Amino acid sequence: MPHIVLRGEVELETVWQALPRGPWRWGRAVARVEGCYLAAGGRALLVAGVVVELGRPLHPVLVITLRDGTTAVHLWSAAPVERTEAVQRFLVQVGMELRAFGAGEVAATNLAALLPP
Repeated sequence: MPHIVLRGEVELETVWQALPRGPWRWGRAVARVEGCYLAAGGRALLVAGVVVELGRPLHPVLVITLRDGTTAVHLWSAAPVERTEAVQRFLVQVGMELRAFGAGEVAATNLAALLPP
């Protein structure tokens, strides 16, 4: 499962209100955030997006969770989507946007090749 884990916990309510929406472009792909949904307890945030690659829209849903002093971003398994490179780039982009909200360096990921330099 594609994921990125960042050191430090962000305030998810602030992210819910102020996460940049994009659009972001990578070659022939474009992505943007369509909506954010904060869990009642404030410990999880769903980020619904649209990724258009080669004219075909995909609708990934990311889940951002807080655990043990880290902030993790994963594809939400309840909303299956093709794990194309553009969808993975969208996940990394959202993860990198969390730095503006207090998340730190990448602690773990299986998408290291897609991280910005």
